[in-house]
Amino acid sequence: MGLHYSVNTVILFVVFGGTVLLKRNFDTRDNVDGLHRSAECVQETIEPLMVGNLWQFWDRFPYVVNKCSPSLKDVKLGEFPNSDEFKYHFLPLRKLPNCSIISLGIGKDVKAEKKMKSVLPGCQFYGADPVDEDNNELFSSFGKFFNMAVGDRNGSFRSYVLEEIYRYQEVLTIDLATFIRTNIKQQTIDQLMVDIEHAEYPVFPFIEEKGQLDDWGIHVCQVFVYSHLRFTSFVFQINIEIHSPTDEDRETFASFLRKNFVTHQWIFVNSEIHPFFKHIRLFMVNGRNRECLKRYFLTDNKKRVTSKTRDVHIEDHLFQ
Repeated sequence: MGLHYSVNTVILFVVFGGTVLLKRNFDTRDNVDGLHRSAECVQETIEPLMVGNLWQFWDRFPYVVNKCSPSLKDVKLGEFPNSDEFKYHFLPLRKLPNCSIISLGIGKDVKAEKKMKSVLPGCQFYGADPVDEDNNELFSSFGKFFNMAVGDRNGSFRSYVLEEIYRYQEVLTIDLATFIRTNIKQQTIDQLMVDIEHAEYPVFPFIEEKGQLDDWGIHVCQVFVYSHLRFTSFVFQINIEIHSPTDEDRETFASFLRKNFVTHQWIFVNSEIHPFFKHIRLFMVNGRNRECLKRYFLTDNKKRVTSKTRDVHIEDHLFQ
């Protein structure tokens, strides 16, 4: 499922370094306003479905996200293919003083990250996976690899990892905030890609407004995440064992959405759902942090008034 474009969209395909870039020229609406219009569109459709069975909206969620995908002006979106997916990254509007891209869960596939590196040679790439074999060699050819699992806790825990097959084993684990502060040492993270085999649910609170990253002054601009539905004891030819979702997982994701409906911190740009496995891929961008907006969405430094800021009459309330 590709990105949604309106009837007013003009698309210019540019082949750059082997990667197709989409240059999106839309109407003249302010980009920040466009981001928050998109958030309101998702909220108006999804929020009424979040009663009773929390997953009744699951199949509709990607459709709604793509239907409400923001209309943006003079912004370039990169599509970077892996073996079985596309990863997305909005390209910076100007030269950045620093650029950090993190990939959690390598899975022995770095095609997308290598293409990103060719398009963004000034960015530093960091990867983490509890399996050292193959992942270390693959990722270290263009970035820095950490042989550990990144999640919501620190210590040694049983995790589901891919070696020759998927299996449980004891692995060193570090929480997301500590991993970034200790190893990346940057306050602004340009892209966070998360595929950590249904351990992503406990990570959602870290990226919420006033979550652990916020508390430590760390801001993430773009996120690509897998949200897995887990089915009981079902092993497929691709060697993935997916377990049934827990009540805690359901409430964690629902809580993240409810909080985001209030803050509009995360703007959902693109989503896909696997027709059989039902896991969701979600690409979202930070619509509130001033530095992130400056890097990727504000084409000039003029003061702006948006529908969100008109509600509070002070523009700075839109930003962190």
